[in-house]
Amino acid sequence: MLLRSVPPEHMPKMPRGWGWQIKLGCLAALMALYGGFMWHVTHQKIRPVMERVDIPVTIVAPPSQPAPPAPSITMLPPPPLVAPSPPALPEAVSRHP
Repeated sequence: MLLRSVPPEHMPKMPRGWGWQIKLGCLAALMALYGGFMWHVTHQKIRPVMERVDIPVTIVAPPSQPAPPAPSITMLPPPPLVAPSPPALPEAVSRHP
């Protein structure tokens, strides 16, 4: 089948003026369906089932001993900061008295 943007010649035409009414009817039907579904979801009563559930637990291994405390961390002084001196411009030296 060829895909064409122009409908064939023998295709029946829809009467003018019905397009917006059909679209409005479809939109109203979809809104009513969605509204009914939302009303049903929000108004249904879900009864909680209060039954006790017992889960069997078996201990596979005895609990392990806690880890020993970590040794204290000794702080080292920071290394000395070595900054280069700012460059001296020749014209800036001659301006100072």
